[in-house]
Amino acid sequence: MTSADHEIEFRWKEEVYYWEGTRGCRFDGGWGVTPLVTYVPTAEKWPSVAPDWAVERRDLILRRLLDHGPSHRVEETDHYPYAIGVTRDGDGAVAPAP
Repeated sequence: MTSADHEIEFRWKEEVYYWEGTRGCRFDGGWGVTPLVTYVPTAEKWPSVAPDWAVERRDLILRRLLDHGPSHRVEETDHYPYAIGVTRDGDGAVAPAP
């Protein structure tokens, strides 16, 4: 899904990216299930793993993920031992956010 201000991208087998320009969030995904599932940090966990720009945007990001389509669902989990912030360059290469 792409709009003027955000993009949702399924990469590799179990990675889901939410992008706003060159900044984004990487979420774990579950393939081999119907519908596809994206795992997002719980509200309690979010501030400790989300990049600064996304901390106050959790509800918007989750709504956009949920609106992605009927063949996709979103589940919350507190098992996120790493930061979810990422960046991408003009060639689409992804790196952890600084």
